[in-house]
Amino acid sequence: MTSTDRPPARAWPPTPDFDVWPVEHLPAAAETDGRIVTVTWDDGRVSRYHAIWLRDNAADPATHSPATREQVGHPWDLPADLAVTSASLAGDGSIEVAFAPEGRTLAYHPGWLRALDYSNGRHDDLGDIAPTYWDCRRLAAPPTFGGPACLERDGALLEALEALMEYGIVRLRDMPADETAVQRFAERIGTIRNSNFGFLFDVKTAPADSRKAADSNAYFAGALAPHTDLATREYEPGLQLLHCLKNTTRGGRAVYADGFAIAAHIRRTDADLWRAVTQIEWTFANRSPATDYRWRAPLVVLGRDGEPVEIRATTFLRGPLNVDFDDVEAAYAGLRAFQTLAAGDRFAMTFDYAPGDLIAFDNRRVLHGRTAFDDAAGERALKGCYMEREEVLSRIRVLRRARRANRAA
Repeated sequence: MTSTDRPPARAWPPTPDFDVWPVEHLPAAAETDGRIVTVTWDDGRVSRYHAIWLRDNAADPATHSPATREQVGHPWDLPADLAVTSASLAGDGSIEVAFAPEGRTLAYHPGWLRALDYSNGRHDDLGDIAPTYWDCRRLAAPPTFGGPACLERDGALLEALEALMEYGIVRLRDMPADETAVQRFAERIGTIRNSNFGFLFDVKTAPADSRKAADSNAYFAGALAPHTDLATREYEPGLQLLHCLKNTTRGGRAVYADGFAIAAHIRRTDADLWRAVTQIEWTFANRSPATDYRWRAPLVVLGRDGEPVEIRATTFLRGPLNVDFDDVEAAYAGLRAFQTLAAGDRFAMTFDYAPGDLIAFDNRRVLHGRTAFDDAAGERALKGCYMEREEVLSRIRVLRRARRANRAA
């Protein structure tokens, strides 16, 4: 069958979003008791939906704007005695639901309704990618992709971003060796986050008496212990990009470590250290003539499920420890253990930056550092910027949506 012979795509009812919902199963029956609509699918699955949920998520113009897909109707404005008077199958395979006392019948897209079935367990509505923790035995080098392909092709970009969310780090090779390349790649993802270091920043040595040198240890040639950036901020940047423009110096090897893997190791091996790194808060405070950012948090921040969601380890920007008297020695023991593991052979991935390499990493998960280098022999220049995790996740969702649309076409 040629493209001109294909039957026209079925015109499904609209959905309250811009996503694409493949129809892999059609409804075989629909019924209601007035409060719940029960749909039986052609594979035997049974899904149940509340009347209020269906009405709130209807895609009609009175509920969601056709232009923006944002809500224009609100559930608190619906009748308190809202009920379903009938649920039936339309000829095109969609589900039609009649509501009282409004006297309205609304149609629902079967692919959307099946995908959002909450009666058989909560679905993943965020599209999160489960992290794969790593040490050097599991991951000896960053997952590596072609930089030009990621700049030009959405499929290549999607593959790299999915790996970034899984491992917390990727390397793009052969990026253009110009100072705008990191910005061009960042804007392929989303919005760049500004900071006190600027919209874009340079990581290269500066004269010791310059204002730039006063901003960060990164502007000297000394070693930097593995760390996350800007733990002094209420919201640590979620993503950092570093693009190598020049590297002809001796030394200056990159050091990266998976903070989540280190946290998991401590959790398995030492309950006292686990308490220290997850419950005792450090005060992080920057030192600058022009700014004064401060935030309190433990080294390892846990989420609602008890798993690590953030590492706060800008260790050279710690204010004096200010905790209960009995926690002081435990706090330092936890810090020592965490940083020793981050710099040790098991967890510290090391490699040389090559001109054209761009490293993208999750700044709330992966610690980065470097060995010392000789700035009297050669040049070392990186261009960087910050972004947020949510920019990466948003881009992944949109790219996946486009892929689904292409497959459905």
